[in-house]
Amino acid sequence: MDETLPGDMAVPPAALAEDSHPLVAEEVIATYVANAVRCVPGVTQLHGTAWQELSKKVHIAAPRKGVTIREVAPGEIEVDVHVSVAWRTVIPELAAAVQTAVAQTVNKMLDLTVRKTTVFVDEVDAPPELS
Repeated sequence: MDETLPGDMAVPPAALAEDSHPLVAEEVIATYVANAVRCVPGVTQLHGTAWQELSKKVHIAAPRKGVTIREVAPGEIEVDVHVSVAWRTVIPELAAAVQTAVAQTVNKMLDLTVRKTTVFVDEVDAPPELS
């Protein structure tokens, strides 16, 4: 039984360019990146840049809060993330975990390569009060 719908045109895999990658909007990539970053222990929130915060106040569309995506080649991106971290977080370990999480998520979910992820720690949460 043929499972194509009326109007579908079958494209044999050989007809696709070997280096073809999906065309994905930056906002979609940023959403995946943001979710990956939020799952890293020690990250308490994504921290928007001053421009992103201002843009939100004047209703101008801005990239996903705390995430900037740059396409550097077809199928390759560089990512900047701005985060707040929990008190006593070892920042170099957190940065490495964020870089790994972003690269793995973007590669697995979007078939894109993350060439570089730069992690900016914009804020450290205050220590808990002693009782």
